[in-house]
Amino acid sequence: MTDHSSPQVEPGIRLGSAMHRATKRFFQGTHRTATPDETLARISPHLARCGITRLADVTGLDRLGIHTVLGHRPNSPTLSGSAGKGFSLVAATVSAAMEAIEFHHAENVRLPYVEACWNDLPPDARIPVERLPGTKNGSFRADRPEFWTWGWDLLSNRPVAAPWSSVALYGFPVPNAGVRSLCAMGTNGLASGNHILEAVAAGLYEVIERDSVACWRFVSERMGLALPRVDLRTVDSPVVQDLLRRFDEAGICPLLYDVTTEMGVPTFSATVYDRDVRKSGMHRGYGTHLEPAVAMSRALTEAVQSRLVLIAGSRDDFFRRDLQRNQNGDGTAEVQRIESQPATVDARRHPDRSTPTFEGDIALLLGALRHCGVEQVLVFDLTLPEIGIPVIRVVVPGLEGYGFDFYTPGARPVAFANAMAAFATRSAGAVP
Repeated sequence: MTDHSSPQVEPGIRLGSAMHRATKRFFQGTHRTATPDETLARISPHLARCGITRLADVTGLDRLGIHTVLGHRPNSPTLSGSAGKGFSLVAATVSAAMEAIEFHHAENVRLPYVEACWNDLPPDARIPVERLPGTKNGSFRADRPEFWTWGWDLLSNRPVAAPWSSVALYGFPVPNAGVRSLCAMGTNGLASGNHILEAVAAGLYEVIERDSVACWRFVSERMGLALPRVDLRTVDSPVVQDLLRRFDEAGICPLLYDVTTEMGVPTFSATVYDRDVRKSGMHRGYGTHLEPAVAMSRALTEAVQSRLVLIAGSRDDFFRRDLQRNQNGDGTAEVQRIESQPATVDARRHPDRSTPTFEGDIALLLGALRHCGVEQVLVFDLTLPEIGIPVIRVVVPGLEGYGFDFYTPGARPVAFANAMAAFATRSAGAVP
């Protein structure tokens, strides 16, 4: 465990003309610059402005006792329901509220923009065509105008343009501009925090998490390899051990998988299902963090959150096909299949590389991204002055995102699968 009390001198993270530094103060299951109580007191006056009418504690709908809260924004033009989890009711409430606040900001983006062809953008301020976050059968052409908005590249320290639809969550800057299908709108990399660097770190963790999950999913589907399953007996974190105890007492089976890629940032996928009752579904969660225990606890608690969201039935982007797929996912044959896979991964394999500051963590994450060939890490400051809660969007060209209906694998998962295949070949030919 990193000694968070020992100071480290970091130069800070530059965003535009300003340098930022932020020291961590809260370490219970997450890393923050403020306690959940302090955060809730700060954001509460702005909930109505963000359209949040209710924060509902739904923990009691399940028997696990892991706090889960749903946020409601009935007039949202996108998703009206948000969800949050935490090790206390206040922490879960803050989590749900902050997610709803992020949606509000992404629906009301006020960033500068330009309508131009990719060819006409300054060469040092554009994303390479092959790394644009496109969608399958998208209509992008380098000589046709698109809407672009300006973000700050943390690697080159200069402005770079990204598609408006990769940053905003709703509409276009010009009314009645028509539909552009360069990329699907989503929430990947959308994050908030008590401090802008806290938000940037959260956004970076999310894009790394999504990329890692996508790469391993592609390897699993393409090569038929099972995800590396963690031996839960090797978990030495008291926080994660307590979570596992709660699962056991409630009759819920957790499975934890290490889906870390060559980036080296600990990333875990969790699957939970009912031990005795079938047709209650397989529920999944994911987590990424420089402190492995935080990544593991995030994955496990997000799986619980997913389970409670389904039980509550209030998620408006969860359709009948999703419900049926989920409920049919825990059949006897499927349970036997996943349980038959041996758990061979030691939960202690990743060191805790987290630092006492967010600028320290961000520097490590940027190094990990460079290691896997990333050339741009774009940050868009979506903070609304009248609210004052830091909200950002992180866009990393070349990383994989969500598996939308029109998703097609990019270069990253293909390269990862090829590397895994080469490694398997070398291992098979090694002399015992």
